[in-house]
Amino acid sequence: MKKTKAKALVIDGYNAIYKIAYIEKMLDRDLRRAREEITKLAKEYKRKNASIERLCVVFDGKDAYRDGGFRLPAHQVFSRTGKGDEEIIRIVKSLSDGYHVLVVTDDNYIRNNSCAHKATVLSVAEFISGIREKSKKIDETVNAVNKVDSASAIKINEEMRKHWNV
Repeated sequence: MKKTKAKALVIDGYNAIYKIAYIEKMLDRDLRRAREEITKLAKEYKRKNASIERLCVVFDGKDAYRDGGFRLPAHQVFSRTGKGDEEIIRIVKSLSDGYHVLVVTDDNYIRNNSCAHKATVLSVAEFISGIREKSKKIDETVNAVNKVDSASAIKINEEMRKHWNV
């Protein structure tokens, strides 16, 4: 029996930020906050897809910041200036032997090169839809479990009144 590979999720950070309106609006006020928000969504996607073991959100960085001794947030990678696409492809290639790689981007160059390394490419809309769909299914399951018929609700209320002496 063939063992299924674990998954790795690689996100084209700025591409995703510019495709999600509420995060794009953050760019005017706080670039760091916009990066944190897309990383938060990536973590949520990973949480809802248990087979994802690795997560990497790639941002096109500035060389001046790379050597400044800044501590990078977990799951975030900053490329050299103007080398974001190449960094994503390098990461996809390096992960492709050990993982089934999912790449989130709407950039054709990254999409095509990721597919060449047998990665599955999701558009940013599909990525967001995956988060919402999983949440919707979880909510429906919780609501189904939590439904109480009216006769049971009356009985529960009576028992609680007795318990609280009301």
